[in-house]
Amino acid sequence: MNLRSMSAAITSLSLAACSGGATTVGPAHPQDAAGAGAAVTPPPIHYEQTAVLTTDGEPTLERSYHKLLADCQQAGAPTRALTSDEAAKLDRTHVEAWIGPNKLSHHEQRWNLQDSPPCQFSIVLEYDMTEIQDSNGHATLIDAVAHTVEFQELGKWAPVRALPATDGELTEAERVNGFTKLGMATANAAQCAVWQDRTGDQFCVWSAGRQWGYSADGADPLHGGVSNGNSITLWAHPAPTSGWKLETNVFTVGVPLDPRAFVIPGGLTRK
Repeated sequence: MNLRSMSAAITSLSLAACSGGATTVGPAHPQDAAGAGAAVTPPPIHYEQTAVLTTDGEPTLERSYHKLLADCQQAGAPTRALTSDEAAKLDRTHVEAWIGPNKLSHHEQRWNLQDSPPCQFSIVLEYDMTEIQDSNGHATLIDAVAHTVEFQELGKWAPVRALPATDGELTEAERVNGFTKLGMATANAAQCAVWQDRTGDQFCVWSAGRQWGYSADGADPLHGGVSNGNSITLWAHPAPTSGWKLETNVFTVGVPLDPRAFVIPGGLTRK
C-alpha cells in the first residue's frame, strides 16, 4: 500500500467510525415504563460501562489500525504509532450514569482516529457529552468537545411504577424472531437474564429492577452498543462474526450518588 492509499484508508476509517459508532440515547431512567400499580421511589443507581463494535472477535477500528500500522512499517515510511493506551481507546464508547429518584446525570465519551498525515497516527476525542436532568424536566447538556452548555425543558417526569411479574419472559413473537432465553447469571454482584438473538449475540439484562420500572426483556437490550434506557444490560458478548461487546466496570444500587456528577463546570459558552 502506498502512502496516498494509506492516507485514504485512514480517512475512511475515521468516517466509518463516526457513522458506525454508538449513538447517544441520553440518560437511562424508567419513567416511561408501562408499569402498573402504585408509584414507587427507585433507589439511587450508578453504573459505568464500556462498549466497542467487534469484527471476528476483535475491536473493528483497532484491528484496522493495526493493519494500517503494519503496512506503514512494511513500506518503511516514517511512522508515529499509537501508544497501547491510545489504541485501547479507539472507538470505545464509555458511559457513566448516576440515576436518582429526582435527578440523574449521564456522561458519554468516545475517541476516534484523527485525520492526519499518512502513517502519523493520533487519536481525537470526538464525542464527550453530559446530560443532567431533574424530575421537573430541567435538562442541562454539556459538550466538553465544543465547550458549550445548553439548557432545555423536557417536561416533568412521569411516576415510576413496577412492571408486571411477566416482564422478561420470552414471548412467542420473540421466539419466532429468533430470540432465546438461556437462563440466569450473576454479573457485578447482580442477577441478570441471559438472552441470545438469532445472530448469536448474547446479553445479560439486569433482572432485579422490575420493581422500579426497569425491564428484564432482552429483545432490544442495546442502542448503539449501550443500555437502551428502559433496561440495564450488564454485559454483551458478540457473535463470532461481528457485534457489540459491552462490559460493566461498576454497578451499584442503593449507594448514595456522587454529588460531583451533578456539578456544571464553569467556562462554557451557552448555546
